[in-house]
Amino acid sequence: MKRLVAVLFGVFDLAHALDYKISGLAGSFSRIGFNNSPINTKKGIYPTGSYVTLVASLQMSVNLLPKGVENHKLKAAIGAEIGDLAYDSTQTLTDTSGLEKGFLPANYYYMGRWEGYFMDAPWKHSRYETDMHTRDFVLHTLYLDYNYKDHFGFKLGRYRSRALFLSGYNQGVQLFLHFGNWSLQWFSSYGRARANLQYIRDFYAPISYKFPDGQHINYGLQSLSFVYRRDYKRNRITVMPFVWFYPKLYTAPGLQLDLKLARANWTVHTHFYAWFPIYDSYMTHRYFRSALVGEDTASLLIYQHFDIANHYNFGWGVYKNFGNASACIGWTGLPVPFGTKDNTPYAKAYSNLYNANSLTAFSYLGFKVKNFSWQLLGKIIQSPRANSESLMLTLRYDLNKHTHLMLKINGYDVSIHKGYKVGYFSAGYNPKFQANTQDRSYVMTSMGYDF
Repeated sequence: MKRLVAVLFGVFDLAHALDYKISGLAGSFSRIGFNNSPINTKKGIYPTGSYVTLVASLQMSVNLLPKGVENHKLKAAIGAEIGDLAYDSTQTLTDTSGLEKGFLPANYYYMGRWEGYFMDAPWKHSRYETDMHTRDFVLHTLYLDYNYKDHFGFKLGRYRSRALFLSGYNQGVQLFLHFGNWSLQWFSSYGRARANLQYIRDFYAPISYKFPDGQHINYGLQSLSFVYRRDYKRNRITVMPFVWFYPKLYTAPGLQLDLKLARANWTVHTHFYAWFPIYDSYMTHRYFRSALVGEDTASLLIYQHFDIANHYNFGWGVYKNFGNASACIGWTGLPVPFGTKDNTPYAKAYSNLYNANSLTAFSYLGFKVKNFSWQLLGKIIQSPRANSESLMLTLRYDLNKHTHLMLKINGYDVSIHKGYKVGYFSAGYNPKFQANTQDRSYVMTSMGYDF
């Protein structure tokens, strides 16, 4: 906490005469996995893993222009987070098959994972060494934000990302031009970070280009979107063609359609997304989640959300990968209404939704009254590599406008098909690997205070 305060305190004196706001968060997140089986890397058997975090963050934003200036807005912000694992069930686990030596911790994946900016650190292949090189502090926010009459604006630096395929925090720039119902949006990313009650991860390049001599370069993840949005009384339609691309790796044109229909006491939102990653030759022969990337791929997502009287809600949806579409796009952020990274950290936590040719169907039912809400969510995922089924109950209670409590209980099974193995993604089908089903059920809790 002292480091966090020290980073921010130096700028307070510069802002005392300006319009500024200080915000922060403190709390804890936990996941208790029900599967505590011994590790057997030969058979691909791993526990789900349990951990508890302690986290604190602080942020300050400052309006840099006098209040009398109406047409121009200029804001700066700085923020950081620090945290640690209060409990880690994987800290002293070992491989009972004898193939891997030493301790095999894995929960650093959530708190402090650091394998270098290009994820090529010399210790990355050793779980024990990676656990020794964690970073428990991240300066996640440091930006300038300019806006002229809501017609033109940009944000430059480190800031929370709202981009379609990048969650967490972005290190880069975004720009917009907006007139009437039309807008043009540009987004560039040269690094991503995670910072919340569950994750701390310093800025890194999720994907990069590697030269034959082994040197890396980050050309940057880019996107261009053209948005048409129009309101009809309480209804709204949004049409957004877009293209995401990374030079020398892939280009992914796509389309987003959103339709909101509202009546006296009910609202329905229909969301449709389709994108078509076309991979360059640099990527086509590589493997992602045990399947060749290939060249022409596609992803399709459609879901509907119904809200009745602001108390009852339910929805359904389908997500489909054609080919290995998620190799470079989607796994850093996806517009689905649920978490996709609740698998064992020994499989990089990603669910089987990201597998090649996967099909995911989901539905949910929820209720909210005053400060209490609950939701029941079911998912079925099928793919050539593995299938999974889960049924999750989420309860949330807001003690007041600053304090929340959350509880999730998830019954969750993953069935790995013959020819594949948990944690083994660097090659394709191997007939020596036997099929198995592993329990991934867990209980999650969080307690947070924000101001």
